[in-house]
Amino acid sequence: MAQTFYRMTCVCSLVAGLPFATAAAPQDASGQTKPAPKKPAAAGTPAQTPAKPPGASTAAPSTNSGTVAYTDLRDKKASLPYGEPFTVTGATTQVQLAGGSLDSLLAVQTVSGDYTTSDGTKAAISPAPVNGAAWSVTIGKLVADTSVTINFQFTGVPSADLQEAAASQMFADPAYRAAVSQFVKAAQGKASAEQMGAAALLAQAATDVLTGVLARKGLTPKDPAGLKTSLTAAMIANIEPVFNLGEEYGGLQNPVFRVPEIVGMQPKDFTALSIQQLHARFTDKSQPPGYAKLSAPLGEQVKIAVDAFVLTYANAMAGLEGVLKSAAFNGSSSLAVGNDSQSDVVSDLKKYAGFDVGALYSYRLSEIRSFAMVHIYFGPVQLKTDAPPLKPGFGERLRQRTSLAFGMALKDISGATNSKISSQNAFIYGLGVRLNKYFRITAGGLLYRTKLPAVAGTSNAANGTLRHEFFIGPSIDVTALSALQSIFAKAKSN
Repeated sequence: MAQTFYRMTCVCSLVAGLPFATAAAPQDASGQTKPAPKKPAAAGTPAQTPAKPPGASTAAPSTNSGTVAYTDLRDKKASLPYGEPFTVTGATTQVQLAGGSLDSLLAVQTVSGDYTTSDGTKAAISPAPVNGAAWSVTIGKLVADTSVTINFQFTGVPSADLQEAAASQMFADPAYRAAVSQFVKAAQGKASAEQMGAAALLAQAATDVLTGVLARKGLTPKDPAGLKTSLTAAMIANIEPVFNLGEEYGGLQNPVFRVPEIVGMQPKDFTALSIQQLHARFTDKSQPPGYAKLSAPLGEQVKIAVDAFVLTYANAMAGLEGVLKSAAFNGSSSLAVGNDSQSDVVSDLKKYAGFDVGALYSYRLSEIRSFAMVHIYFGPVQLKTDAPPLKPGFGERLRQRTSLAFGMALKDISGATNSKISSQNAFIYGLGVRLNKYFRITAGGLLYRTKLPAVAGTSNAANGTLRHEFFIGPSIDVTALSALQSIFAKAKSN
């Protein structure tokens, strides 16, 4: 069976190229439409996978080894690695398009796409096969601390339900109904050549409506011009059932025929049924129409009208499906898939340490002093405090923010006239906590040699001794600045 492909557009994310039968629906001796026999899938056609709950994943979870789960990326629970290629894994059940979940719209065969980063890089994602519902793609190297938009494109065959629903919506679309009315006015009482011209205009209008219906599902044909050409030709060849279906649908809505009574529905609910839903209701074997509810001869007249509608529906759908299959077979229309765009931020450079400058306050010394310190982290961290942690849990979040600090307290900046610190310099150590990418609060101890004034010409016995004081103070991480960011940093993300 020939296949047609579509492009779905979505942020992860149709009709042309639908597989259809070209012949009219078979009938039995009494003129009733018989159900078409099921056909085996042609070679190369992917089998439809069972529906899974939304969000169900068959892909591996995100790790720190170069793999990111699509759901984590979609839900903003992961930062993208930098400096080396990585893989995004997911399932078709997780991708949502305007018309619903991807797996309900397409039997996906391949996934590809492209990505653009805030530093101007744009690259393609190589096509990769989709195995059942699971898929994965490889993204190239990204630069640290940049934003990136990834377009995932999935290619496959649209589902049978979507094909039928799209055609049914086309028949009920006001623009299509207006085109039908125009066709009647243009073709009525005219020569064959003029009627064919009017039919061509109707077919082109129907094609526009049909592609519009699919666009609202998030799907666009890869070759719109080729699709229009093939679909127009098919509709002209099947103009009678295509035209009659809408007219017969409208006739069954006429309250004179009391059709809602034979299906046990209220008139307001019956008139809300689409062409597809009406056909399904008439052909439901568990609840066949109750023509006996109507008195003769109205019951017989309604049965004739319903049977005609069921047959016309089968023939009209077969004609549309035949056109789409022909387009796919000729390669003039493929169903390129929808794209599901995701914006995220690449991980900041993983840092082992940082260099801070700031000011500290010591209560007992009653001084404010400038200081310079090196902060050593308990493993590589990224400086964006709002970024997802490399590992889950409170302990990992705490590790990302804390550091051991060692440095020197320098000149007094508080205006103290008699500092107790000899030579103005003191060793400081402590624990730092990052508030954000650039700023930190550090608290700890200050060690210094005393410089005490003489008393009555006699040196103080405590002069020159080693003392310890508590301090606290803010600082700025100068190695977080763009020009110095690569200092103490890893070249590749983990």
